[in-house]
Amino acid sequence: MNLVKIIAGPDGKSLFQDTPITLTDKGKFGRFSDLQGVPGFMFREADADYASGWHVVPNPVYLIFLGGQVEITVGTGEKRVFGAGSVIYADDMTGEGHSTRSVSSDPVQSILINLPVKV
Repeated sequence: MNLVKIIAGPDGKSLFQDTPITLTDKGKFGRFSDLQGVPGFMFREADADYASGWHVVPNPVYLIFLGGQVEITVGTGEKRVFGAGSVIYADDMTGEGHSTRSVSSDPVQSILINLPVKV
């Protein structure tokens, strides 16, 4: 299993980073990652014409897409499309950030899992 991260590069441009998730076999229950502690999460729905513009995240956040499709563009110019079942870890709290826009006629539905800022 892999996780797509959005991170700020040393030049201030955000970029995608594909990272494997380490899983431990738990027998008949399947394979599990380590437990992740989180301070809270939110459900979000945005209209089909959603476009965020360029922004950074205020804290690290997991985005789990439930419906619709979005195109995320990072500072390097790379674009990727994500839909239901996609999981993103956004950690680009500095630099130019990234932009997100809907690319389907369906509302964008997601869960945002906020993580603490590491100091």
